[in-house]
Amino acid sequence: MTRGLAIFRPLALAYAVLMAWLHRDEMVHPWAAVAIFAVLAAWSVAATLAGRVTGRTVAVDLGLAVAGVLATNVAYPRAVVVGGVMTLPSIWSASGVVAAAIRGGERWGFGAAVVIAVADVLGVVEVNAGTIHNIVLLVLTGSLIGLSARLARESQRFLEASVRAEEAYAERERLSRAVHDGVLQTLSYINRRGREIGGDGVDLADLAREQERSLRALVTVGRGIPTGPANEDLTAGLRALQSDRVDVSMPAEPVTMPADRGAELLAAVRAALDNVVLHAGPEARAWVLLEDLGDEVEVAIRDNGVGMEPGRLARAAAEGRLGVVTSIRGRMEDLGGGARWVSAPGRGCTVSLRAPKQRPARAGGKDPG
Repeated sequence: MTRGLAIFRPLALAYAVLMAWLHRDEMVHPWAAVAIFAVLAAWSVAATLAGRVTGRTVAVDLGLAVAGVLATNVAYPRAVVVGGVMTLPSIWSASGVVAAAIRGGERWGFGAAVVIAVADVLGVVEVNAGTIHNIVLLVLTGSLIGLSARLARESQRFLEASVRAEEAYAERERLSRAVHDGVLQTLSYINRRGREIGGDGVDLADLAREQERSLRALVTVGRGIPTGPANEDLTAGLRALQSDRVDVSMPAEPVTMPADRGAELLAAVRAALDNVVLHAGPEARAWVLLEDLGDEVEVAIRDNGVGMEPGRLARAAAEGRLGVVTSIRGRMEDLGGGARWVSAPGRGCTVSLRAPKQRPARAGGKDPG
């Protein structure tokens, strides 16, 4: 649309000059027309070179259009103006209306049209049918072009979001293949060999089996490109995590939230269970409790393992081990919620994950359109 405006300005100015030339014999002060056209020509070139429509360019467009309309009373005698002669800027006055519509949507376009309409009424004083006709055209032009500009921006944002989703899906598929061909095959082999070796190898096999199951769930959840804000039942995802070392308790009724948010919450739960396997001890068990709090959900993961001393998480982050920070706390903060750990040496650990079901509203202003 900006390119179209850059083309419109010189063409509209050429038309305005032609109309003024055809009525030159009626002018009493031709110098006023020459001055106005010189300024409009210089601004048209400068605005085209600038290439962007900003609030400042809109203000200049409107200011020059208003000045040109009022200068018509200087170039022509009063009787000619009242008789319906075209204003000096003629259709160039629509440049400011179009620029405002591009910059801020239909509201800005309508407001700019009102500004030019007021200038037309003040310039003519005795409003005629031609003046009303021009005002109606300006209002329709500003409103419709503004609506088109806003819809175009929204369509562009939707297209960019779709492209990002497709790219993310493609990257996930690539990583899934790499994980399947490498890590999962290795874990499966360790599981088999550990059981064949026996003894301490069985503990290693159990650990490999748990990690293989968690990793398979991670790379297979949410396969496919998202098509909308569909909801998913968290109870189904948590039920899949139940095992001989993990007990899951949840409401009898489904607990739903948007699929993308639910997938992130379940991933944080899996990360917490992975920590139980890795750090709570070989005999530790875990209990997962899901609670529906209305607008929020809370998942508590409790284990009866060795626990941890105060400050352990902070030291791990300082040492560069960011598993808890990125896999659990980072995910929950991205969801607009949080994560809390309660633990003591020899008394196990409880991780509480809380997140709103819907994405929190972002702070900030609205789209100008």
